[in-house]
Parts: sequence; C-alpha cells; structure tokens
Amino acid sequence: MILSDRTIKAAEAVMTRVITLTTDFGTRDAYVGAMKGVIYSLAPRALVVDITHEIQPGNVEGAAFVLESFHTYFPGGTIHLVVVDPGVGSSRRALAVESDRRIYVGPDNGVFEPVFRSEAGFICYELTDSKFHLETISHTFHGRDIFAPVAAHLATGARPESLGPQVHDPVRLVKERRETAGRGYLTARVVHADRFGNLVTDITARELAALGAENSALEVSICGVKIEGISDYYVQAPPGELLALIGSTGRLEIAACGRSAAEILGPESVNAALTITKFRG
Repeated sequence: MILSDRTIKAAEAVMTRVITLTTDFGTRDAYVGAMKGVIYSLAPRALVVDITHEIQPGNVEGAAFVLESFHTYFPGGTIHLVVVDPGVGSSRRALAVESDRRIYVGPDNGVFEPVFRSEAGFICYELTDSKFHLETISHTFHGRDIFAPVAAHLATGARPESLGPQVHDPVRLVKERRETAGRGYLTARVVHADRFGNLVTDITARELAALGAENSALEVSICGVKIEGISDYYVQAPPGELLALIGSTGRLEIAACGRSAAEILGPESVNAALTITKFRG
C-alpha cells in the first residue's frame, strides 16, 4: 500500500517529535539545561538531540553553516531549534519557519538561510502569541523563555500558523562577492572552525567552478599565506603543510595535514577573509 502525503504527515503529527538544539551557549553554564527543562516540562515525549553548543559566540553565519550541514538528514516532523542570537532583546523578530517536512525555530537574523535556499514552499511566522511563551520573558534569554516553549508546543501539536502572523521578508545572508567570479577571482570568508582546526569557508565547489579553471590552477590566499591548487584529501600535502580542499559539506576548507590550520594561521584565521584566483592556465 502506498501512503498519501496527507497520511504520512498525519502520522508524523502523533509520533514522538524530534527537537534538535544548536546554540552558542557552551556546556559550562546552565543555559542549555534550562532550555531542555522547559521542553521536557511541556513536551515530555519529545526526543531532544544536541547538535552542538560550541558555535562561536554570536557567529550567525557559522550557525547557518552548521544547520546546512545536518538539517535535511533528520526525519519529517523534526523541529530544529537554533539559538545564536546576538540581537536578543532588541527589535529583531523571533521566527518559526515551516517547510514541506520540518519546522525551524529561532531568531530572524539570517540563521535560516540554508532553509530559504534549499527547502521548497517555506512559510515564516513571527512568534507573537504569548500563550506559547513562558509567563515571564527575560530580555537576555529568549532561548529559554520563547524559543524552547514554542518548540515544545509544536512538538505537542500546535500549528505554526497559530504562533503569530506571517513574515514575508525574513533576514537573508547576502553574498555580493559572487559578482567577482567573472573577473577571475572570488573573495570569501571563514565561517566555521571545526575541532580539527579545519577552516570552513562560505565558498562551494559550484562557485569555484565559475572561475573556469581546473582546481590545480587555483590559488588561495589567507592570512598572508598562499596555497597553490585545491587538493582532494587531507594527506595529499606533506605533514604539517597547509592545503585547500572541498570538504564533506561541499565547501572550500583550509586544512593542514595532521595539524590544525587554525593554530598554524593564528586566532585571526577563524573569521579571516580569503581570495581564490587563477594562477595559471
């Protein structure tokens, strides 16, 4: 028997819902624990999955990259809660984003850019209805007081459209640098440093192809260092030597064979700008 989309979605609505957590809170304080306490108090059958709490503080682009790396691997009905919110307490909006199969909850600061680019038919709602929030709202901890309870209510059957009015102009992460590809170079920026010290950039393999050159003919400049060619794997360079390659997420990475590229290039590399040019051919 083939189930209809309507039947599948109805089944998803009554199953135990998965809620993922991605934050910049770290684990030494009680912030993540407080959010989980709120979720389990309101939705005791929810399955809460920690993605990471080690996003660089306030790094919205880094959080967007992490979200891009995992969100489609979760089943239909998953609620992805992302709280990297340097504008907490300000006039920035709080959002729920409903796509065909999943729901995303967090600040309206561009963190949901991967959803806007890849998920069809998304609809954004501003989280204005206070009955889905905690009774007392802190100006500095919307993760606990607004986002966590909203995620829990969604997990127990609340519909996104009940949370507040539609938002037609969510904040986007604009990438004006793409216009430079026709001039033989691309400018980029590091958006994430993983635990191995690999520096992940906002450049994709497809964007590199726009330069019209083989990977071996490209040169990457970062923090005053030039790397010739784009490698295929980490041990393609001699031990301790920097290299550039396309990582598992499809993004350009700066790495070092057997070492941390972030340590070699220094603390400024974590948010560094870089340039990719054709140096031959």
